Amino acid sequence: MAEFQRLGIRKFPKVSKSQTSETRYWRKLSFPIVVKEYGAVSHVDFCRNKPHDFVATSSSRIQIYSSNTHQVKKSFSKFKNKVHCGSFRNDGQLLIAGIENGSVQLFDVNTRSVLREFRQHTGSVQVTKFLLDNLHAMSGSDDNSVMCWDIATGQNLITFNEHQDYVRCGVVSQTNKDIFITGSYDHCLKVWDKRRQGSVLSMDHGHPVECVQIFPTGGICISAGSNIIKVWDILGGGRLLAGFSNHQKTITSICFDGEHQHLLSGSLDRHVKIYDVRDYTIVHNMDYPSPILSLAVSPDDTHVVTGMTNGFLSIKYRLKQTAEDQVPTTKKLTAGTYRYFVRGKNFKPQEDDFVVSAPRKHKLKEHDQLLKKFEYSKALDSVLRKPAFGRAPLLASLLQELIRRRGLRRALAGKDEDGLVPILEFLIRYISNPRYTVLLTDVANTVLDIYGPVFGQSEKVDQLFTKLRNKIGAEIDFQQKGFELLGSLDTLFATTMASTAPSSG
Repeated sequence: MAEFQRLGIRKFPKVSKSQTSETRYWRKLSFPIVVKEYGAVSHVDFCRNKPHDFVATSSSRIQIYSSNTHQVKKSFSKFKNKVHCGSFRNDGQLLIAGIENGSVQLFDVNTRSVLREFRQHTGSVQVTKFLLDNLHAMSGSDDNSVMCWDIATGQNLITFNEHQDYVRCGVVSQTNKDIFITGSYDHCLKVWDKRRQGSVLSMDHGHPVECVQIFPTGGICISAGSNIIKVWDILGGGRLLAGFSNHQKTITSICFDGEHQHLLSGSLDRHVKIYDVRDYTIVHNMDYPSPILSLAVSPDDTHVVTGMTNGFLSIKYRLKQTAEDQVPTTKKLTAGTYRYFVRGKNFKPQEDDFVVSAPRKHKLKEHDQLLKKFEYSKALDSVLRKPAFGRAPLLASLLQELIRRRGLRRALAGKDEDGLVPILEFLIRYISNPRYTVLLTDVANTVLDIYGPVFGQSEKVDQLFTKLRNKIGAEIDFQQKGFELLGSLDTLFATTMASTAPSSG
């Protein structure tokens, strides 16, 4: 004898976000530690050496934070002007920053003393970076110039003046000690070699360039300007590989994670989006309370630090489990203990495992048992008795099944006031829901056919019928107004297109 087919509950698309492995990974970051800085945090940079402390630049102050305690370790505050782009050298011993008065200052991290001051820019210096050899540095300024400095002598080795607008971002090659890239508000990215007089390569982003990054191999760079990110093939002569836009406002900062497997972008729309660099699809999104100006990820992927326009520094971190914290699993199991009975609970099957399934008889729920006996009215009553929360899909599925069996009229007939009220309340609540409108319209018509002749015998039922009529009338008026508005918009768009079309002849 075949097993009774249980009632299948209708399933609708879920609105909630899917829980992928990428989402779970990024959600393991702690609730952010928020630190109030002295102004908008314009730049964040991590030290390449352990323990990967980070520096935050805001207003006229530079502060170095401990990655262990998240407290300020050192503060550089003797600036009379705004300071920009405080950046570590690879060994973490020196720090370089640009000043609003046009100077570039070099600091000893341990003593906080100024070792060098370069003074040839005539505009605010917005970007400063150490080159790969740690012996030279580059700077870009609002005077449209890019300069390269010799740290040992303090001399300006070369000046580039090809940019036509403010130079606001730059990145150095991780494979060549002479190569670096700058981005400007003239929409251009330029690749420089300090051994040559002019730019090696130029790429047009199409918008003012706010940030630029380069892959460790040195062959591909990424630029951000407006709300668009573009990927460029440097070795291919500046060929555009990809372009995508997922932010609503200007992207102010982009960075890689420690393994260079993901790209992160921060924007004035208060979102940080995380992309897989294999196809540049979004794998996760993080929201912040204020527009984002700066963003950085630690080399060991334990910290994500974000600087915002309201002067707050957000620090999210991930705790790494050490070998001492791990629970030993080689302990012998004793029969009769709790660990003995739950053994294998966390076992994960492999793809090539052969699964032997034993036949299992499922216990029928109350409404399924009643449907099996063709007691349709009792089956409907059993579902109506359930709590209202989460009942709608089940009740809709039951009504659909009753229509299929041609038993809807028999299930609805013979109801007294107490039995009819829940049905009418359900119709009033869900008949305007697009998921159930077609189904409940048929149910409402059946209810009216059965109980129309007895109107006026119950005040409560009459009020519910009146309420149902008003709900349907309001929905019809709403639909009519929507169609009228749609027609007006179509006319407006057609007129606009006709006026902007080029005249023939």
